Amino acid sequence: MKTMAVECVLATSRQNNRIASHRKRITKRQGKMKGRIASAHLLLTIAYNILKTGEPYQELGSNYLEEKQNNKELKMIEYLKKKGYTIDPSEQQTA
Repeated sequence: MKTMAVECVLATSRQNNRIASHRKRITKRQGKMKGRIASAHLLLTIAYNILKTGEPYQELGSNYLEEKQNNKELKMIEYLKKKGYTIDPSEQQTA
């Protein structure tokens, strides 16, 4: 089953979807094999949830995590504004 899942992950490598972007992101940090296995795990998790819930798969898109991060930052800014802080958006990020 592991081999089949990895083959399915490699088949998605040229597509612009969540699984391919997950593999590329993990591969940058941890190498080819860990990227393949991690994406195969993601694929099997998706398949399990499809079978468990009976709902069709909804593709989240390749930029799902970036959008989620942007939304998280906006929510943090709104939270700080509610607490009484003033936030000035700047182009430079400080470390």
